[in-house]
Amino acid sequence: MGLFDFLKFKKNGESVNKPTEDQFVDNTEPQDGIANEVNVLNHTLQNIYDYATVDFEQRGYQDALINPDSSYKTENISLLIEDLNIKIRQAKNHYTTLLKKLDFHITSRKDAGLIDTVKELETKKSITNQHYDEVIKIENETTDEKGLVARLKLSYNRGFNRGLASISTDLLTTQL
Repeated sequence: MGLFDFLKFKKNGESVNKPTEDQFVDNTEPQDGIANEVNVLNHTLQNIYDYATVDFEQRGYQDALINPDSSYKTENISLLIEDLNIKIRQAKNHYTTLLKKLDFHITSRKDAGLIDTVKELETKKSITNQHYDEVIKIENETTDEKGLVARLKLSYNRGFNRGLASISTDLLTTQL
């Protein structure tokens, strides 16, 4: 059978079976390793930074064009901050779980006499602790409305104000 023969419905006057879903769709379950890698990527310090670098100015601008009400602006800023808080909690949970796993592996590998493996695990634990400490720092800054929250609010407010100005400019340029 040729590469594209499955597209033909008749071959030499005889019916050819139509293509089936099994030929095109992989219904197998993902492997745990792959699923865990994706999960880890979504709950790390990098995910917090990725969220903080989103263009909230453009979002604020669009929101002002949709609803130029200051209470709408305040609610949207609150939602953005709550989304950041969720990402912080996810990262804290990820790092505390990882630290517990590392502690277990360090203890069991020490008992087995695997000195090099223990050193590598301790290095990974040290890096994980640094990331965890950074998440805690971001959490404290969020509570004080400094750091990433200040950037988020400033960016959104600037965009929202640009949107309000755009609406007024359109009104001023309208012919009477």
